[in-house]
Amino acid sequence: MAESTRGGHGHDVLMEGVAAFRSISESLTAAVERGPRVWTPNGRWEHEGLRIVDLPTAHIDLLYSVLRELSGALVKPADSAHPTGTAAALRSLDSSGEGTAVRLVGTMARVLSLMDLTADKDTDTLTAALEAADGHEVRLTYAQEDAWQRLAHRLTMLLTEEAPLHRFLY
Repeated sequence: MAESTRGGHGHDVLMEGVAAFRSISESLTAAVERGPRVWTPNGRWEHEGLRIVDLPTAHIDLLYSVLRELSGALVKPADSAHPTGTAAALRSLDSSGEGTAVRLVGTMARVLSLMDLTADKDTDTLTAALEAADGHEVRLTYAQEDAWQRLAHRLTMLLTEEAPLHRFLY
């Protein structure tokens, strides 16, 4: 998509956004690889993906700029006979009539909200548990498990825009 907007301001933002996304992706992959493993209080179930990752604010800000660029292109009048730049790229995504561009922008907004998650009591509790473990396995206390469940619910609602099923029901 960034290639199809070559030559305009949107191209620069999209290309820089791709680079920022790759950097963030590498940071997240490294965090998952280094652990630690996090277990429920009874030690029978492992929580997937509970990691602390400091993402560069400049990368997050850049991805917000990309989101603004894409959102702006979505709302440009569709009656333009010759769309250019980002609007043309988004319109080409929607040539199938399936709303791909809207889904892309919506998904990006939801994922970005996860990357820029506002800290709360639950994230503070879990961060303290992970930092205290210093990279070793963590077996959550019941209070920490409750914080994990609330955080998992919060993240699932952000990603799916739905109330999540309880983990034992699916």
